[in-house]
Amino acid sequence: MSTTNHDVEKAGMDEAAERRLKDLLRGAVDESLNEEPVPDVLGGVQQKLRLRSGGKFYDDAWSTARHAPVSTYLITSLIMLAVLGISYFVLQPLAGRPEPVRNQPTPVEVIVPAPRSAK
Repeated sequence: MSTTNHDVEKAGMDEAAERRLKDLLRGAVDESLNEEPVPDVLGGVQQKLRLRSGGKFYDDAWSTARHAPVSTYLITSLIMLAVLGISYFVLQPLAGRPEPVRNQPTPVEVIVPAPRSAK
């Protein structure tokens, strides 16, 4: 069931209730009034899940850490760089040598089209 303006007018709100309703609506629209810091819901939920599940979910500390694990990223990137380097040096001899190309021009035969006959 939806409430319309006509239903509100029938209810006969007094001025104090109307003023409170307007203040409530302004507060909902105006975000500058909500200056409270936003709580970290994700971290709290992950921590509670980890405690309740006995470490089955979010067992590793780096997935719930506040700061990025720079050392993990650095080690991973160095390992990937080493894999790329090794694969380059293993596959490079298999590439073969370039074969010389003979660039001698061939004679061009120009064929003149036959003249069209009038029909």
